[in-house]
Amino acid sequence: MATTKERNRAGIVEPVSKDEYLSAVEAMDFLGVNAQTLYAYVSRKGIRSRPVPGTRQRRYWKNDIEQLRRKKRPPDMAGNSLKQESEITLISDNALFYRGQNAATLAQTASFETVAALLWGVDEEQAFGAVPPQTPALWQRIDKLLAGEISINRATALFPLLEEANPKAFDLSHAGMARTGADILRSLAAITVHAAKPTAEPIHLFLTRELKLSSHESELVRRMLVLSADHGFERGTHAVRALAGTGITPWRTVIGGLSVTLGRESKIGGFDSINRLVSEIAASSDPRGVIIQRIRASDSLPGFGSSVYPHGDPRARALFGFCSEVYVNDTAFRRLSEAIQAVKEIRALEPNFAFACIFVGLKLGFGPHESLFHVGRAAGWIAHTIEQYQYGEMNRQKGIYRGPLP
Repeated sequence: MATTKERNRAGIVEPVSKDEYLSAVEAMDFLGVNAQTLYAYVSRKGIRSRPVPGTRQRRYWKNDIEQLRRKKRPPDMAGNSLKQESEITLISDNALFYRGQNAATLAQTASFETVAALLWGVDEEQAFGAVPPQTPALWQRIDKLLAGEISINRATALFPLLEEANPKAFDLSHAGMARTGADILRSLAAITVHAAKPTAEPIHLFLTRELKLSSHESELVRRMLVLSADHGFERGTHAVRALAGTGITPWRTVIGGLSVTLGRESKIGGFDSINRLVSEIAASSDPRGVIIQRIRASDSLPGFGSSVYPHGDPRARALFGFCSEVYVNDTAFRRLSEAIQAVKEIRALEPNFAFACIFVGLKLGFGPHESLFHVGRAAGWIAHTIEQYQYGEMNRQKGIYRGPLP
């Protein structure tokens, strides 16, 4: 059996910590109910629990308790609204789960298509057929005209044309949107690497061929796509779900998600500052000195720390764990590792997933404003599109006017 140290190096995260559960007393205090009511909630409200070994006591899943308390509050508005509950992704203090499966564990062996189908709640073969998406006649002409633009801008221009070229996009059934999702991922991958057209081959292998990567780098791409696939209700997801509630196709909702990634307030919008730090570390013969100088000059250290994961980002840990195998003799990775260790010693912080993705992107030959991250994240946006649309179109909400009186 692997030791804890070996499991961490391989990017395997330990199961959800006991902090994710509450004792019966804690659950009763949190909900403001007595023991009888709590036990009734377990059977009627679906609160999940697990036994405490060696005792007759049970511990209750904290997330279920929190959701129940939110439901007990009076609603702000009537009618359907943006759904704040999801069966897609669970984020705990030390791990990320896609429909109950550990994302870091999935990244070790699962294909990107397998994980996308898992997020969408469909059979993989049902979604990813052998026929690639149709490309509009203007594809190559527009892609050539926009050759100097970043891939997000080119995708935004081409997606409406791809929607029209693939009429099945307007099938908004669960299975129909999943099939469209496969077309979107294949098309977005082709756009990102300036390919002549999308294909039906596995996406990480398609990217490997187009980018002329080694077999180890191909495996790195697959893992990065899997780990990027979803991260719950981040800002892009909110935009996607709001659009999905209007009944537009997944092509259009993913445009919304892509647009948010460019926002000034978006965490992804902070890639520039992280990119500069990664580039500086990789080029320096004194990476530890780079970190010390940064810390002396400012409290900000872009790419380190996480408000979501107090014990370090498991996605970054998994990706860097494999980088240590791919780039075992690489000077840039050695320098990056020294810098990461310096930050741990001085600030007790670990790198986040954005930091890991930018380093991998640079090693794969991407410029400062390009990445495979959004190809991976599109899988999650499509999952949220499907889920929100099944919840129902949103009713018009009456706003509260705060301006001058007439």
